[in-house]
Amino acid sequence: MTEENATPLQPPQTQEDADEEKKDMYAVWAVPEDDVEERLQRLMEGLRSEFGGPPFDPHLTLVGPQKLTASEAKQMFKSACEGFKAYPATVDQVSAGTSYFQCVYVALRHTVEVMNAAGHFMAHFKPFTGKLYVPHMSILYGDLTEEEKKKALEKAYTLDSSLDGLNFRINRVALWITDADVGSWVKIDEHNLIT
Repeated sequence: MTEENATPLQPPQTQEDADEEKKDMYAVWAVPEDDVEERLQRLMEGLRSEFGGPPFDPHLTLVGPQKLTASEAKQMFKSACEGFKAYPATVDQVSAGTSYFQCVYVALRHTVEVMNAAGHFMAHFKPFTGKLYVPHMSILYGDLTEEEKKKALEKAYTLDSSLDGLNFRINRVALWITDADVGSWVKIDEHNLIT
């Protein structure tokens, strides 16, 4: 190799350096208390067995996907979690939506605590977009016809007839990478909220 064709030597890049430069889509999820999480998982499995769709963890999105480096996301998450307390939530009803990620979902009441939690975490992650926050926990992802959605709603109430009005606590928040397809989502961090 001649000197003209030689590339200058670069110091070896560490994995940490690579993580600093790489940006992924990060989201923050609120997680219901264990017994409600397990109840929702059973409901979700029952719906998937009939209507298909990918498996995913029950959650209430607080911050939708943001393109960030690992260190940015972890720092924002840590800062948002400091001193934040567990809070109550109440199920309004099971509904069908118009998008893949809101095919069938559990709508939550727009209580002060639920809306404030979303506002608090969003303030740490992104500027206010003016978009209305709609608190919900999806229980089925998919592209179903209106008729199939109607059947899925009926099935949801057959599997768990006492969801409407259910009161529970949000006692954990989690930081996830939500790039690409659902099957490749990865939990990066989880924080137990002060009770």
